[in-house]
Amino acid sequence: SVRPTAAPHPSAPERRHLTVLCCDLVDAVQLAGQLDPEDFRAGVRIYHQACAEVIRRFEGSIAQYLGSGLLVYFGHPVAHEDDAQRAVRAGLGILVALRDLQPRLEREVGIRLAVRIGIHTGLVVMDTPGTGARQEQVALGSVPNMAVHVHGLAAPDSVLISAATHRLVQEYFRCEPAGTASLGNAAPPLAVYRVLQDHGFQ
Repeated sequence: SVRPTAAPHPSAPERRHLTVLCCDLVDAVQLAGQLDPEDFRAGVRIYHQACAEVIRRFEGSIAQYLGSGLLVYFGHPVAHEDDAQRAVRAGLGILVALRDLQPRLEREVGIRLAVRIGIHTGLVVMDTPGTGARQEQVALGSVPNMAVHVHGLAAPDSVLISAATHRLVQEYFRCEPAGTASLGNAAPPLAVYRVLQDHGFQ
């Protein structure tokens, strides 16, 4: 007789230094309400595919699809010394890819899309919640939420980074201060920077 195979034991929680990128469409809810659902889905798929190609190029990992948004890890499952730089270059690459997509989006779907991108770096614990087929590795801690918060502060079609990420990449990118944001709960204000240009990356 065949013995049932025991389910693999989930991996132990692991501390990682992670850079998280959050990218989402501007006015996604309004767009979804204006368009036929199939047209909106087609536009989102085109944009998601373009994002995935850029993220793959810089060896990031798409952790979650949040409706029209993406949450991307740089530093897991594969870590690099320059993960923060890779995340910022991926953000800039997404802006270029979306700009190049506009003629196709207008032709096939009849819309123009804009995105906001936020990036934050810090310490997380990688864990595997859930059971069976529903297991997925997620980063626990404040870093993903902070990336989402930074994204919400970004102007359309811009990349905004936290001070923690800026400290790691300031030699490689031209950035400008973009003010501070209150996080509430007596937390210190969050300083953010807008990325303007990559210094000579080929």
